[in-house]
Amino acid sequence: MSKKLTGAACVAALGVFALVPLVGNLAQAQGSAPREIAQDGRIVLGPPITPQTVKSPDHPRYPRGWTCAECHDISFEVDMMSTASRMYLRNFAELPQDEIWDRIVEFLPGRERFVMATVFEGRPTATTVDMVLDVDEKMLYVVSEHGTEKLMHLEVNPRMSAVRAAGWTVAAGGARQWVSVQINGTVELIDATDERFFPTLERYQLARIDAERAARRFVIQRIKPEDIFYFNTNLEQEGYSVYQLWKRDGKSD
Repeated sequence: MSKKLTGAACVAALGVFALVPLVGNLAQAQGSAPREIAQDGRIVLGPPITPQTVKSPDHPRYPRGWTCAECHDISFEVDMMSTASRMYLRNFAELPQDEIWDRIVEFLPGRERFVMATVFEGRPTATTVDMVLDVDEKMLYVVSEHGTEKLMHLEVNPRMSAVRAAGWTVAAGGARQWVSVQINGTVELIDATDERFFPTLERYQLARIDAERAARRFVIQRIKPEDIFYFNTNLEQEGYSVYQLWKRDGKSD
């Protein structure tokens, strides 16, 4: 945060997506007596931090919804995991890997609508797709028509990222709660010449199109998630980080 904001009134109602300050006793860092930031909602500049920094036990209290950047200069790195999300993972309680997976399964009970991103020659493209989760294989399946842009991208670069989110919106109102999954992984393309095509298609439960037409029309994308970020604002009330990371290798970090 710029030093020009010292002492300025802070907007505390940033929502539960925001991060919390992480390092050191901020007031002590400035040579003043310890204080509770939440008492007056004023910014107190602290030392620079990185996403690997861990919050100290004597860190002052702060209003819910404040971000680290409001009191610290943060040096983010280029590694996807060395970002704001890592701050949560390093500083708040993690669920066991099998429990994170169970919550992901609960959030994806059937064919669910995702936004999926692919990249070709440095240009990202996002499209909407329906995904089906195979709970036992820990794979996801998408059916797309021959000739679609994303399939052409995936033939060259099999890496993908996809997000499904649900929860509060300005229009809908109600409780300000959110749940989402962000999937990062690789894709294998399966066409009708592959013996897995028709059994997978049956599990996908296409509507309005029979198998003969589907064989000529579609390619199946078999997505192997390498990691899945599970986000749930209700986890805060359970004493856990709102961000949880599931890894295929079982190691959260």
